[in-house]
Amino acid sequence: MEGRSSDEVKQVVLFTLGDEEYGLPVERVTSIIRYEIPTPVPHAPDYVEGVINLRGRIVPVVDLANRLFGVRLDRTPGTRIIVTETAAGLVGFTASSAHEVARIPAVSVMPAPESVVSSDLAEAFEGVADHQGRLVILLVPDKLVPSVSFVSTDETEEASVDA
Repeated sequence: MEGRSSDEVKQVVLFTLGDEEYGLPVERVTSIIRYEIPTPVPHAPDYVEGVINLRGRIVPVVDLANRLFGVRLDRTPGTRIIVTETAAGLVGFTASSAHEVARIPAVSVMPAPESVVSSDLAEAFEGVADHQGRLVILLVPDKLVPSVSFVSTDETEEASVDA
């Protein structure tokens, strides 16, 4: 395809993990809810907190700070779960807060420096952009979920595993 035009704009939901600001594509975010304690799932990876029931759908919840940095996100009254549509189905990502939808010119998105991105999650980082003087790290939702396909129980009978 052609390069990005100078008037192309990305709309992203901005959220924080600690002091850092991140963005997910707005078209992939289905809802943002107050944090609720997920029901644990036996033998799930450490960064999968468990599952919640969201309007009759079972949604896995991934502690995004744990997934990206190996540390558990501190829970506060501002903690949110950002429910996002991924190739594996709906997945909730925990965030310290979610605060706005921003319009970021596509030409301002720069690749994430390879030296700061671990190899197993490198594809999860779309890039970095300047938004109103703040650096925003843009994430790719499909690359944040584990290889096991988490799928809502009302859509399929069993989860699949990527080979």
